[in-house]
Amino acid sequence: MKTQNMAAGLLAGMVMVVGTNASAFAAEPSQGPGVMERIEATAKKVGKKIEEGFTKTTKKIEDKHIGDKIEQKLRKAANKTAEGFEKAGNKIEQKLGN
Repeated sequence: MKTQNMAAGLLAGMVMVVGTNASAFAAEPSQGPGVMERIEATAKKVGKKIEEGFTKTTKKIEDKHIGDKIEQKLRKAANKTAEGFEKAGNKIEQKLGN
């Protein structure tokens, strides 16, 4: 859902840029009447490609269960760290107890 919002935001930004430059194109008589339409169509195509890219990437991340793998690695690292602290604590207790 976030990727679709990002793509929509990028597309909206492109359309705004095109819209703000409309007067510059209208002032030039050498430009054909379809210039703005072509720019808008191109911006929409680019926005659609960006959205497709985000959708594909999101699907790959979900299919490969990357979030789950990261969670497992973090859990393993936390357990190893806890074991290390426990061993260090035991060594300190042995040295202070003797």
